[in-house]
Amino acid sequence: MNAALEKTEQIKTVFLDTQLFYAKHTGMPALIGYLENTAPEFRSIAYESASMAIALADLEAGSFPAQWVLFANGPACLHKPQVYIGLGWAIAKTGLCFLTAIAKLHAAFYYRIADGCGYYDGSFKRRHTVINKELPAYLPPAALPMYDQGIGRSIWYTEKAAVHNISNRIETFAPDRHADLWRGVGTAVAYVGGCHDEELETLFQYAASNSYQLTCGAALAARSRTMANTMTADTDRCGRLWFALTANHTHALDLIREHISGITDEEKYADWIKKIEQRLATSFAVVPA
Repeated sequence: MNAALEKTEQIKTVFLDTQLFYAKHTGMPALIGYLENTAPEFRSIAYESASMAIALADLEAGSFPAQWVLFANGPACLHKPQVYIGLGWAIAKTGLCFLTAIAKLHAAFYYRIADGCGYYDGSFKRRHTVINKELPAYLPPAALPMYDQGIGRSIWYTEKAAVHNISNRIETFAPDRHADLWRGVGTAVAYVGGCHDEELETLFQYAASNSYQLTCGAALAARSRTMANTMTADTDRCGRLWFALTANHTHALDLIREHISGITDEEKYADWIKKIEQRLATSFAVVPA
């Protein structure tokens, strides 16, 4: 098993173990103690899993989002990208109307939740979502770009980090969905880690005209890890390599981090991504193919 697959298996284990722990220990102090005891590299994944479990418990009790909000805005605040993605898991699992759910929450995290919905459907409703390309009835059209980003992340996992298979799978989707799918792949690759430089370079070549989106995904992963203070050498190296390939500038990742660190949660996620893309497109001279 290669390093990328080993890391994906570790992530799955952390996610499932957290679900099992919450099923037996629903008290918040015990849960937080457990989450904080998770290895830093995978700690945000544990928070994501707990987020899903708490949201499902709230929905079952008819009290959503009472306990979930206390968790998200309190002990889980450093892991907000993953926590809102975890809520997306719960929405997709239950088929709850997306707009009904977010009406009770801060609208700024609209797109992060949609990402989680896409990841869940791409992973657990794969035939409908990835094979048959069916779009969910519970999600509004405006959320579909971030939904596809989540599907892109799921493809990295379901195709077992096989670079050629990932590219082939994306090609089966309509061309107007490719950019969002590649951005999701970039986020997954950079966040999970474990790839050799040769694999990263090959993936970049496969992305072709969507290489900016792949690189943008790496920036999103870097910001998420920076927020949670869980940066890894793999995430840093992945971003630096792709930025170098895109712009021939070894310090590009630092500049992107500087740009997005000042964007507040009040700004919509889609606008945030567009600003990163613009930074990539205008700040550096693109290396000719």
